[in-house]
Amino acid sequence: MERFVSPLLVLLTSLSASASDTLSRSDWQKHFDAKGVRGTFVLFEPAKDRYLILNESRARQRFLPASTFKIPNALIGLEVGSITDENEVFRWDGKPKPYATWERDQTLETGMRDSVVWMFQEIARRTGKERMKEWLDRLDYGNKDMTGGIDLFWLQGGLRVSAMEQVDFLRKLSEGALPMTQRSQRLVRNVLVREKKPAYTLYGKTGTSGAVKNPVCWWVGWIERKGKPTAYFAMNLTPGPKTVYEDRFGIARAILIEAGALPSESRPS
Repeated sequence: MERFVSPLLVLLTSLSASASDTLSRSDWQKHFDAKGVRGTFVLFEPAKDRYLILNESRARQRFLPASTFKIPNALIGLEVGSITDENEVFRWDGKPKPYATWERDQTLETGMRDSVVWMFQEIARRTGKERMKEWLDRLDYGNKDMTGGIDLFWLQGGLRVSAMEQVDFLRKLSEGALPMTQRSQRLVRNVLVREKKPAYTLYGKTGTSGAVKNPVCWWVGWIERKGKPTAYFAMNLTPGPKTVYEDRFGIARAILIEAGALPSESRPS
């Protein structure tokens, strides 16, 4: 049975976020310096009701969400029927794609895991401009700007979102507190699992914008221990000419371990 979440809970979640303590963690800069990049890291600890932030001004600055938008895109698609369920198969058109993992049929799980752009562009086209705009407003997602086309606005168009907003959105998703069905939220949570260990479960999504004025690399997600969310995070960085995109994972994991959000012996799957 799906759990009903009242509008009051959604309001209280939003109010509690705005009233939370905020602590600066300028010492985390060393992890970005080690890779020669500029960025921000936001960590929210629900048990202590506080944000730990490196570079708060950047944490509140909005950037293209790039493929982190696959999270709301999937949620909206499930709500309006652009995605039937987690078993629906999206057929590859047989044309060459940038990555071998994209050159195959996809499901919600594989499309999210391998960040398959063509699949989520198809979902957005099915949803259409009017319904997408309606849901961006209802979710209060970033600046809600859809300029650039229905299948490009989050990749190189007008949509922008901040690291703080990413964390608060993920917090509502993990708690089932978004203004949509519990089914949609549950299905999307399930496909965001990146590591499942005895001591913790890590949920996450990457995003990378390319040939735009202010390119950005994202990694956002949360950590559960004993089935309960214990930390939410969002990081972004401005890639340099020698940046390896996997650097984001090393930076984030070092910070999450240092903050106690992940055990020190944790390793990627």
